[in-house]
Amino acid sequence: MPPCLPVLMYHHVNPTGNFINCTPDRFEAQVRYLSRRGYQSLTIKDLEKIINEGRDIPRRSIMITFDDGWLDNYFYAYPVLKKYGMKGVLFVVTSWVSACGRRKDIRPLPSHRGCVERLHNGEKEEVMVSWEELREMESSGVFDIQSHSHSHRRWDKEHSELATCKEALQRDLTTARELIREHLGKTPLALCWPWGVYYPWYQEVAIEAGYRYLFTTEKGCNTLSDLKALKRIVIGNIGILDFRKKLLIHSSSVLSGIYLKIFGK
Repeated sequence: MPPCLPVLMYHHVNPTGNFINCTPDRFEAQVRYLSRRGYQSLTIKDLEKIINEGRDIPRRSIMITFDDGWLDNYFYAYPVLKKYGMKGVLFVVTSWVSACGRRKDIRPLPSHRGCVERLHNGEKEEVMVSWEELREMESSGVFDIQSHSHSHRRWDKEHSELATCKEALQRDLTTARELIREHLGKTPLALCWPWGVYYPWYQEVAIEAGYRYLFTTEKGCNTLSDLKALKRIVIGNIGILDFRKKLLIHSSSVLSGIYLKIFGK
């Protein structure tokens, strides 16, 4: 049976702490556990190398992902990963990335709802990571910056005609790649679907746009046959015992399949 790759999914790491906000203390406990247990955190570049060399996913491999590009990822998640020698993948919405410089002092940050309100009120500099901060995170080797689209839209809801929807999706995904290339000097190969929504023709458009690894919000673990619909495990603000339980279950395709069939979560 081929080894599985569990992919962890986070959004926020900040002190507010709720379903979508993992507190810094709990996040550090989770990362410390992975480090002490000998887990190897993979980036997209690492995954690409494994595939190109024709190898299986190494045992005790894991991928730690973050969605959207919230400022707390820079203030809280980045130093913890760096401290324990672990790596993360950050999927950024390129139209949300701030143009301000690098911020040195940790500032009070709102809950997810508060962050979203500020973002949509035109205050993205208060809650979103900046291009300069992304350059630091990428150049450090701690974070691998990838695409979460340019505008985080529901194209299927905005366009009634399939051809028009495909064109809009193509433009958006291409714009995201171009902006990451322009600001970070790299071409992203991975895409995380906004809202977790995708269709077979979404996948076709993304592949045509140059993306090779497509991440979903579907639950489960992954083998190398799942690269166009990679599943992820929602972590959130859970304690270490629940974290270990999720990790154990979704490190095995058999256990993961049985668990999801019974509990569906």
